[in-house]
Amino acid sequence: MAKLAVEKENQLKEMYHKVEEDFRNFPFIRTTEDFFIWREAVKQANGNNGELRNEEIEKMISGNDSLELLYNWTKFYRMVDRAKANVYVAKVEYGLDYPDSYRIKAAGMLHRHLIAESKANSEQLFGIFQIPELNLGVRHPLQRTINTPYEFEKAIVKEDEGEPWPAVLFVALMNAYGIDNE
Repeated sequence: MAKLAVEKENQLKEMYHKVEEDFRNFPFIRTTEDFFIWREAVKQANGNNGELRNEEIEKMISGNDSLELLYNWTKFYRMVDRAKANVYVAKVEYGLDYPDSYRIKAAGMLHRHLIAESKANSEQLFGIFQIPELNLGVRHPLQRTINTPYEFEKAIVKEDEGEPWPAVLFVALMNAYGIDNE
């Protein structure tokens, strides 16, 4: 992989430090799983009312670009997860035995969308790891790895509770790749 241009490297460093700053007021959110746990705690504190939870969380994170992006990712993730579940239920209901029939290939759909919108910037996605000042491989050691853009896109559409992402790193990688609140 080619070395990032100095201007691009500086933009990525600035973006990463802004993400860190955005999370400073939410020290209990260290991983993507922590965000889900926080959402559930807010829901329980509001009598298990999901609408009140959403309103309260949206107020708390309003104006915080990084937490808004993470929150929108959780909504996107749940939408994809529900769609896959609905397709599975429909297949069972109608007796469809073909494993590949009517499958939602969310990572592929996301990839095509990002390419069409000129947002899938793999140079920045992987380039941010090469910035010595950020030292992301040491700062955020991962058991899970991403070696291709597709692996990252797959991670976006399928959260792995066994190995959640460090929240700051995940948001920074989404920003670097070109994913926004859309």
